[in-house]
Amino acid sequence: MADQLEARAFGVKFSEAIDYLKGKLPETSQAHDDLAGPVHGKVYTLAGSTKTDLVRDIHNSITGALENGRTITDFRKDFDKAVQEHGWQYKGKRGWRTSVIFDTNMRSARMAGRWKQLQDGKDRRPYLQYRTAGDARVRPQHRQWNSLIYPVDDAFWLTHYPPNGWGCRCTVRAYSQADLDSKDLSVSPPFEMKTREVITRDGEIKDRVPVGIDPGWDHNVGQAWLSPEAALGQKLARLPRELQGIVTDKTITPAFEQVMNTNFKALRKPVEQGVKAVSEPAIAGYLDSATLNGIAQAAPDLALSSTAVTVPNARALGESSPWPVAWVDDLPSNLRNYRAVLRHKASGFLMVVPQGTIDGALPVATIRLNHQTKFGQAAQVVELGKATAAALGDAAAYDLLVGSLPKTAPAAD
Repeated sequence: MADQLEARAFGVKFSEAIDYLKGKLPETSQAHDDLAGPVHGKVYTLAGSTKTDLVRDIHNSITGALENGRTITDFRKDFDKAVQEHGWQYKGKRGWRTSVIFDTNMRSARMAGRWKQLQDGKDRRPYLQYRTAGDARVRPQHRQWNSLIYPVDDAFWLTHYPPNGWGCRCTVRAYSQADLDSKDLSVSPPFEMKTREVITRDGEIKDRVPVGIDPGWDHNVGQAWLSPEAALGQKLARLPRELQGIVTDKTITPAFEQVMNTNFKALRKPVEQGVKAVSEPAIAGYLDSATLNGIAQAAPDLALSSTAVTVPNARALGESSPWPVAWVDDLPSNLRNYRAVLRHKASGFLMVVPQGTIDGALPVATIRLNHQTKFGQAAQVVELGKATAAALGDAAAYDLLVGSLPKTAPAAD
């Protein structure tokens, strides 16, 4: 009977939900909140796991369960096999642990896939209504959100699109204007979001989330799948300044960095095919904690609006620069794996110096802070050029924020 109920609850089989799970990359982690919530839209983790192969096996089982309509009993057989094969000593009882894994992934996949469908159909049904399960198990805060109606692109859904916590069973219903009129419904008043600090046992603030939402769930699972960089940027913008770099450092794991690189190259690919450049704004990375600390020391009065690093046109980027196409294609990696970061004193621009050389000179990505972009106020790459170590080493013109410059001219690649 329990299996039949599980199958009925998660029996909605549609390609978008399956694609959501298939598109994830496996990554080990000690705890679910090791990574910022939006990253889970593209990275599959298993709390307490130490082997990537173990994570991959569980991920494949979950994906297969959704794709083939398998039940939690089937999944538990795969789980037991993977645990034995990899010698995993997990915390909690088997029944509880497998239920959490199965339930969390199935609900997230279903709601992520649903978001894709809602986006595709928003011209016909542009309004969403928050819906709870309507029983005594519903959280008090979630009950307060029941029946709220907002446009599908309203900011409310960036943080409150379900699921909104462990075991959350909330969902949404789409309406057209005619639907609202026929049911005598209307758009709800603007939502006033309140937040709370997430405190560790040692009394340190580790996160900030909306009241009523569990840590790690303050994001839209669909947006985190379709636009992971934008979702992470919004999450970072809601954090206190002192947490932004810390969360970035622990979040940009090898798996998520691969996602960013792949997405950025996908925007750049038409360049190689000779397609005319069109406006393709993109997020290429985020300022890490070392850079943020350096900015705070060099310009203590500067308030950053965002730590996201954007480009105004991914396809056109680098067209008139000395950077080879392959270097531009790998911009997210080049910005993250830098040799040094400097600040131009007169303009306040950042100068990120990636590893390597171009024709014997140092590559330089010039970044303007607090610039108005498609993603709001953010940092933006305004030029890809090159410079000599001597020029960048001019202490009268530049503050060295992070790293070091070569004392002599670098050898050519």
